[in-house]
Amino acid sequence: MKLLFAIVQTDDAKRLTKALNKHRIGNTRISTVGGFLHGGNTTFMIGVDDDKLDEALEVIKEQSSTRKAYTVIPSSLPGYADHISTPVQVTLGGATVFVVNVEDSFKF
Repeated sequence: MKLLFAIVQTDDAKRLTKALNKHRIGNTRISTVGGFLHGGNTTFMIGVDDDKLDEALEVIKEQSSTRKAYTVIPSSLPGYADHISTPVQVTLGGATVFVVNVEDSFKF
């Protein structure tokens, strides 16, 4: 069994939830915040049997789109010497997925 931690932008969370449910892949959502851009994220905890791992990863990949946006980097970040806030283009979205082996799993 595997435990997936999938971190996606909140804009993609509803679509991903629907797709996971359609594929009968159980999931738990946690609202989280990114550390760099301080944007809204959703972290999914997904437990799957080894034979459903590829299916779960494909669903996450299909439902987590990337897009370009402009944002102002806070001047309080370490190493940011310029005190004038200038918008920069960043890539948002996509998914970061961690896959962890599960030794035991219990449902009560």
